[in-house]
Amino acid sequence: LQMSYWSDKVVMITGASSGIGRALASELARRGARLGLIARHQDVLNQAANELRENSSAVQAVAADVNDAAALKAAAVKIEEALGPIDVLIANAGTATATHASKLQPDELARVLQTNVVGAGNSVAAVLPGMMERGQGHLVAIASLSAYRGLPMSAAYCASKAALSSFFESLRIDLKGSGVKVTIVYPGFIKTP
Repeated sequence: LQMSYWSDKVVMITGASSGIGRALASELARRGARLGLIARHQDVLNQAANELRENSSAVQAVAADVNDAAALKAAAVKIEEALGPIDVLIANAGTATATHASKLQPDELARVLQTNVVGAGNSVAAVLPGMMERGQGHLVAIASLSAYRGLPMSAAYCASKAALSSFFESLRIDLKGSGVKVTIVYPGFIKTP
């Protein structure tokens, strides 16, 4: 997209303190976006926000866990109070595990599905009502190529990304004509913390 598209857009990014989220925040700050950064650890988030502010970007950093729907909604409200209505959500927060099927742990499976699928749903629920009211917005999911195929030692992760993809595909159908767009991004392997 053209640089001017992002100018003054308010973009909320979950999982913004490291990896893909932090890289996206840096690039979007360079393009003039106003950033609402969400991650679990305020200290790491503050460090990312301070670096972005050096580029004179408007940044609001709010610690919240995507698994806590009420905290996420409160974080979205704080971002909107500081920066204005959220134009774009990038549901990026996620977790992974590398476990062989013979060592499958139900709690590990539940944790990955909870963060990667329910956490993204909580993120959408925090911003979608306002987008619907305004008749505009953009929901972006960071899925993975692993949504298409099962990979070794990645059953929980692959299942979560397939579910995330289907969830956002369904949102796209429901939101057709509402002014709210839906995009699903399928990165390949990226080494992140």
